[in-house]
Amino acid sequence: MTSNIKISMEKPYPLGCYIDYDKSLVVRSVFDDNKSCGIVLYPSDKNKATNPLKIELPKSLKRGDIYSARISGIDNIDDYKTYNYFCDEEFFCDPYAKQFYGLEKFGHFVPDAQIRAKLDNKASFKTSHDTFDWTGDDHTFTKYEDSFVYLLHVRGFTRSASSGVELSKRGTFSGILEKIPYLKSLGVTAVELMPAYEMNEIDESLKRSDKRRASLYSNNGNISDKNMLELRPNFWGYKKGYYFAPRTAYCENPQDAENEFKSFVKTMHKNGLEVIMQFYFDEYESGTLIIDALRFWRCTYHVDGFHLKGSKIPLRLITNEPLFTDIKIWNEYFNYGEIYEGKAPASRLLADYNNAFLYNSRRFLKSDDNAVSDFMKAMIAGSNDHGIINYICDYEGFRLADLVSYEHKHNEENGENNKDGTDNNLSWNCGIEGRTRKHDILNLRKKQIKNILTMLFVAQGTPMIFSGDEFGNSQSGNNNPYCQDNEIGWVDWKAMDKNSDILDYVKYLSKLRFSHKVLHESAPFKLMDYISCGYPDLSCHGREAWRPDLSGHSHMLGMLFCGLYEGKDQPFIYVAFNMNWTPQELALPDLPDGYSWKIVLDTDDRGLKPISKPKTGTKAKETEPENNVFTELLADRSTRIYMSVQDKKKTKKKVTGKKNK
Repeated sequence: MTSNIKISMEKPYPLGCYIDYDKSLVVRSVFDDNKSCGIVLYPSDKNKATNPLKIELPKSLKRGDIYSARISGIDNIDDYKTYNYFCDEEFFCDPYAKQFYGLEKFGHFVPDAQIRAKLDNKASFKTSHDTFDWTGDDHTFTKYEDSFVYLLHVRGFTRSASSGVELSKRGTFSGILEKIPYLKSLGVTAVELMPAYEMNEIDESLKRSDKRRASLYSNNGNISDKNMLELRPNFWGYKKGYYFAPRTAYCENPQDAENEFKSFVKTMHKNGLEVIMQFYFDEYESGTLIIDALRFWRCTYHVDGFHLKGSKIPLRLITNEPLFTDIKIWNEYFNYGEIYEGKAPASRLLADYNNAFLYNSRRFLKSDDNAVSDFMKAMIAGSNDHGIINYICDYEGFRLADLVSYEHKHNEENGENNKDGTDNNLSWNCGIEGRTRKHDILNLRKKQIKNILTMLFVAQGTPMIFSGDEFGNSQSGNNNPYCQDNEIGWVDWKAMDKNSDILDYVKYLSKLRFSHKVLHESAPFKLMDYISCGYPDLSCHGREAWRPDLSGHSHMLGMLFCGLYEGKDQPFIYVAFNMNWTPQELALPDLPDGYSWKIVLDTDDRGLKPISKPKTGTKAKETEPENNVFTELLADRSTRIYMSVQDKKKTKKKVTGKKNK
């Protein structure tokens, strides 16, 4: 019966819908121009005797585009568990709802009208927001210089049987938790999630009868259901979604998505791992909704930061939000002058997440001309007021293993006639396109992978790796698997056994970087000797020490990190890159008396011996005696790292150093 229903005006904010303590229904929502609009309440499946209740909202309740109402007198209101809004003949979900029903199975087509929002009932029970125990959850902010970011797709990370995760947890937040020991073994400090808020990955607009636009979704990696050929899932999830709800398809128990995601974040924090959420907002999205959603995830789910994607995001409002003064916010570019207004921030919260390092390191890796100068700039790029996220590969583009195996994209299985995805891959296949059994090619590919990984971990910015790249996961040359919910889009953990040497190499680089402060400084290098120790904090070199060759045909660069700026017992570290296709002579910079160079890493396993002949003109100060200076032979397309070792018995020259403040 609806005769007793009374509708009165309610304050317009906060937006959303719930049953209040007095058992009245509060509705606040934005509706477009229409003839009629309102809400439909649905009973639980257990009480089928109660029919859906449709309530139209009078236009007298409209202020701006917001309808705000308090509805009392609804019979048996506790029987209604879900709701939808309607506008004329169209039904849609409340964008402010906190949980949804109907999207629990990934890749299944569900019309928007059949997706229903959970109706919070404050009168009969407390919400999960009130009951979850956050005791012991401490938000730890890891500084950018101490961070190592691991980007992953929640479903793709553990969906494959090769992940070793039990079936019920594959492709879920719980599956990520199973991999915490693995992530920590890499030295990871932050896990970045590709969009993990609720969404309908298959839109009605993507429903096709044209078999050329076939979906590649399946439960086991094989397409067997002919009906699925008409659907194309948005596997990556860069689309409009329901921004206040965790994705139920990524939950082991979709009916309790809120608590499951909270438990996920709390467990990650307990293990010292930050959780960074990606959010994609299209250009038509309300700025108010964007701010409200980010506030909600920060308060309700305790996430540690956001990577914002989209063309029209209110960055200045977001970065000036008082609630966000202890979390990380990433975007492709920030106008720091406008945001900070000439005042330096107390700590670095914002970070540029651009592809400058990707392009410059790839060009240098494959021996392009006119690349060394830009590469050097990318290696030393830093800022006092913001972070810089460096990466070789992102979710779009080639995987690291494919970067050295393919020169051309192979996206035919996407159903776009190989027209989708970028053509600007800056890749080199090392001599053969795709798979091969030739040992020389395979060895060169692994060396190239190790070369560019070394670039990533000794660069000044924060390193980021996409899941699976650390052990050579391949997507068979597909550089845009946005719709590939199968073995192409999933991480193949079997590759770990085939490429264990690459995995061990990443672990070694991570340990090397974070064991030596000079390799992960908090402030940009000054490139000068400002503590009068005889060496700049960082200096660049070429074939001849102290003389970097930045000409168009140069393919070599040496970088000397002076540990004296961190203390007198800290070592010098010299990183030498030779991206020439032939071995090259390299003059090492001289060290203080009593110190000598020791090779600690070489991406070439042929063990080329040094040429033991003196090389002149290699001193920082030419008035000093030229002893212990030798020319090394650096293998073609290889990287070598030297570290200084001290024989205290032979030390004559007093070496001083102090902390870089």
